[in-house]
Amino acid sequence: MGTSKNTNEILTNKNLTKQAIKLALPAIMEMLMQTLLGFADMAMVGSLGDSAIAAVGISDMPMTTAMAIFSAISVGATALVARFIGAGDIKKANDVAKQALIISLILAIFFSFLGQLLARTIVILMGAKEDVIPQATRYFKVISLSLPFMIIGIIMSGVFRGTGDTRTPMYVNGISNILNIIGNFFLIYHTRIVNVNIPILNKNVFIKIPGAGLEVTGAAISTAFARSIAGLFIFLIIIKGKGKIKVNIKENNKIDFRIIKRIFNIGIPAAVEQFFMRFGQLLFFRIVTSLGTKMVAAHRITLTAESISFMPGFGFALAATTLVGQYLGAGDPKLAQKSGYISVKMASIVMGIFGLFFFIWPDIFLMIFTRDKKILDNAKLCLRIVAISQPFLAGVMGFAGGLRGAGDTRWVLIITFIGIWGIRLTLAYLFVKVLKIGLIGAWIAMSIDLIIRGLLLFFRFKSGRWKSIQV
Repeated sequence: MGTSKNTNEILTNKNLTKQAIKLALPAIMEMLMQTLLGFADMAMVGSLGDSAIAAVGISDMPMTTAMAIFSAISVGATALVARFIGAGDIKKANDVAKQALIISLILAIFFSFLGQLLARTIVILMGAKEDVIPQATRYFKVISLSLPFMIIGIIMSGVFRGTGDTRTPMYVNGISNILNIIGNFFLIYHTRIVNVNIPILNKNVFIKIPGAGLEVTGAAISTAFARSIAGLFIFLIIIKGKGKIKVNIKENNKIDFRIIKRIFNIGIPAAVEQFFMRFGQLLFFRIVTSLGTKMVAAHRITLTAESISFMPGFGFALAATTLVGQYLGAGDPKLAQKSGYISVKMASIVMGIFGLFFFIWPDIFLMIFTRDKKILDNAKLCLRIVAISQPFLAGVMGFAGGLRGAGDTRWVLIITFIGIWGIRLTLAYLFVKVLKIGLIGAWIAMSIDLIIRGLLLFFRFKSGRWKSIQV
């Protein structure tokens, strides 16, 4: 009996591992494309100088905050769709998708208008220096134009992931990222002559490449266009019903407040959590901007380099969200908990390896962006500091993903607030402003936050109290 039980458990674990990998891999590939193309994007902008890097970094922070809030609302749709798919109720899953689309359209109009109206004010509040304000404002205004399709893309991607379809968002966002790089190539730089050596012919060929020479504004136009195309594709796919979900926009387009309430019951705590986290990160970034343009550039390239380790965390967190939600919908909380643990374990192994690389060879990841010695010296120290916290970051992402899949977004909110506001901001202010440690102090504060938050989320997930939450 004991042997049979152990064999069943091993088979179950193997099956859950396969499911987690199947869901995570497309999301990891999506993040890989985003990260590598993000590297190329930052390298292209970086070639314009420190002020250009700072302008994009300052503009991206509030935009990332807004995107996180939309992603949080999509969590409500993901969790509900996952529950209904787990229970085999496709009709209710479709109803949730339609209401999520309606929410997307309302938010899109409001935030797009707000972005145009408050662009300069937001950039100044972010602590932009006088030489950066004009570039950052132009960048922010252009990016804001893409918000309608971007919001639809983010929230509808959440719907697809709730069904277990992580491939569609991967393909769409992959195309979007490639378009972004191509756009950068022609819009950022001026028309130039490129000398290409053809080894077989032992001959140099001079190619004239047209360019708009719009610099930072060109990068903004390219990004806005690519994001708009991604949102449009997601919208077309979901109304044509290529997968398990289909939204019919020709009939019954009334707002269903019962479904919206259920989405918001999960999504609002997640949105508040993201608001506190992102706003806290904005204040954290504001502390960094007080150190000057070079330190902002060092901070920015370190974040970009570290983002490569987010791939497995992001992928397995999505796997945890989907599997926990679907197994709870199928009435199997034990498998829901096991799927969460396995997802975090897989993420921790891979992110731990990335952490090792960050610590031993930081130059490999940083010299892509700049050769400025002062920027590099500071960035290397920061990357080594955050390398230590990578397995804990895997826990933060994975356990939070599992809890969101269960609809337990309130506890994720509480723990995030404690970590960002109680630990990260407090310590960053102490280390940077009071003890004058500089940028390194800010990254020490960040790493301590990740370690403590990872442990708190682990204890919440281990408690199993999320199993009885009604969504």
